[in-house]
Amino acid sequence: MDKNLQTSVAMIMVTFSREHLLRKVLSRIQSFSWTYSRFVIINNASEDGTSEVLEEFREGLNLEIMTLPENIGHGAGLAKGLRRLKESGEGPDYVVFLEDDSFPQSGYLDFLRQTIQKHSFSLISSGGYLVQLGKRINLLPEKDQVINADFGLFDGAIAKFGDLMQVGYPVEDWFMMVDDFEYCYRIRNAGFTIGVMDNPYVEILHEGWAGIASASPLWRSYYQSRNFVLFVRRHLTWFTFWDGLILNSKRLIGGFFAKDGWQLTKFRLMGFRAGLQGKTGRSLDLKTLKEF
Repeated sequence: MDKNLQTSVAMIMVTFSREHLLRKVLSRIQSFSWTYSRFVIINNASEDGTSEVLEEFREGLNLEIMTLPENIGHGAGLAKGLRRLKESGEGPDYVVFLEDDSFPQSGYLDFLRQTIQKHSFSLISSGGYLVQLGKRINLLPEKDQVINADFGLFDGAIAKFGDLMQVGYPVEDWFMMVDDFEYCYRIRNAGFTIGVMDNPYVEILHEGWAGIASASPLWRSYYQSRNFVLFVRRHLTWFTFWDGLILNSKRLIGGFFAKDGWQLTKFRLMGFRAGLQGKTGRSLDLKTLKEF
């Protein structure tokens, strides 16, 4: 019997107000006739026609739609999806993390499943890096190569569900940024390994959020700075302290000389202050850029 038929794969996607991209992604998946056990989509309080798009594909893709009353961020959305898989009975062997701005090709799911079955990694991603004191080394694996990593992108990743459940869920009160880094940190600290490979079956667009991408360098800088402070506070060691200090000092100095450097610096400093104050959740509005 084909080994693929003996294993179950669930898919999770968090989406927010990108109905046109979402329709393209779901249309592709529907045309591929993939074999999967469950497909959970978390609608993160979208403000456009996302709900209608999901209903359009519900039956054809057998979607399990979780519509949230407020936007809680990507990491918290993933946590809700993982919790649903665990609490609803027997969990899958593997879970695949999809994005609403990444376009898969037909062989995508089989490629992920076959790759993780060949290796001992608990999570394998299409991008990632090694962590060195104050810097990050991007990994560029060759074809058919899987490299050990300290961090792997969730976008386009596959993971062993049982291993993730031993680690727990992604942090749920950071709204956005650094939550994936923190989760990978806990995965490695639990004794599991992360791999990075070249995935020729997906195109990752990184479109930004829902028509408000123009201000994204500012709010990303804020949440990245805030949450890195929260990360160091949660996982304080000499390494995480000095790594965070050096890395964010570089970002602060480099951002000052970028376009709109003063604004970037301002929002980074606001983020540092918010992290030291212990602020969590959505503490900066993405549209108005007002802190609360």
